[in-house]
Amino acid sequence: TRAVLARYTDYVSKILTLAGSKPDEVQADTQAVLGIETRIAQLAKPLNALGDPRANFAPVAVADLGKQYRNLKLGEFLKAQGVTDDRVSLANPQLLAQLDAMVGGLKPAEWKAYLRYQVGAAMAPWLSKPWRDVDFAFRGNVLRGEQAPAPRPQQVLAAINLAAGPMLGHEYVARYM
Repeated sequence: TRAVLARYTDYVSKILTLAGSKPDEVQADTQAVLGIETRIAQLAKPLNALGDPRANFAPVAVADLGKQYRNLKLGEFLKAQGVTDDRVSLANPQLLAQLDAMVGGLKPAEWKAYLRYQVGAAMAPWLSKPWRDVDFAFRGNVLRGEQAPAPRPQQVLAAINLAAGPMLGHEYVARYM
């Protein structure tokens, strides 16, 4: 576990470097990202607890979300996502309460580093070669044990299928269901 954590720390540093962290800030940004992720992981429910749908059904009035989670702005988030229901279910309200407190308690620079990392890591497989190489070295080699990345044409086709799949599914359902 410690060896994987060391490789993950290196991966976070490389993604942050590619995402624009200044050389003298990379170490602090990396520690900020790891600190936030560690706190979130400690607050999250264990995987076995997520399997029980009754334990994860916590209906909340959308109108009350702004009062309960002032810093997270969940009401505005749901509105931006097109959710028009009066009630939603939050699988882990305690986690959201702690995240709400974290939003107000951490420095903006820490959140900027964390969000820069999250976007960079999410987009790395589809960006230029340096990004793809860093992503494959950790996710492909360390986590999945792959020896070489898939050929570029196969990667492009997989990205298209990933992006277009839901759109095609919606179109199919609209026409035939």
